[in-house]
Amino acid sequence: MKKMFSCVLVLALSAGMLLLAPVPAATAAEAGPFYVGVFGGYVMPDDLENGTDISLDSSWALGVKGGYIVPTFKWLAVELEFAYLAEQDLDQSGYAGDFSANNLMLNFIFRYPDGKIHPYAGVGIGWSWGELNATGPGGTVDDTDNALAWQLLLGVTFEITPSWSAELSYRYMQAEYEFGSGGSDTTSTNHMFLIGANFHF
Repeated sequence: MKKMFSCVLVLALSAGMLLLAPVPAATAAEAGPFYVGVFGGYVMPDDLENGTDISLDSSWALGVKGGYIVPTFKWLAVELEFAYLAEQDLDQSGYAGDFSANNLMLNFIFRYPDGKIHPYAGVGIGWSWGELNATGPGGTVDDTDNALAWQLLLGVTFEITPSWSAELSYRYMQAEYEFGSGGSDTTSTNHMFLIGANFHF
């Protein structure tokens, strides 16, 4: 119940940011190619894989990003983002603890450039700092590790004014860490359902 409340709270706060963001008067001029944004939402993790599949509770994510829409190829944008994945409790008999991560990603976005609605797809690669605190039949692990991460993105942005846009997106993200003294490979896979707001300049 606590996790569900946290997820609902994040979605509500993100929606509030969209509704309460200052809206400058629209002008005929387009905004520049740069943008910054905030996003957050619901995260559904797959089982944590480290030789034994361990079920995880759903969680939430919050992040910030900066991007650049290539003026000569408006169908292409490049983004740098940072996202925090909140603690995902181990939800399996005989196990206790949680997993969380901080992710820094470089995204390449392929977007429909015309009109006020811009569907997009993209791919991202970067680095993840994961933390696992777990107690189970094999003993206790309390460790951090960093690893290469990648993600696939699908979404749509909606122009509100030339300077502001709202965004809905889905992300499939995966990283493989080595936790514990034995360096056991542990794969984390997450499905993220996000909303956000962007300022273009």
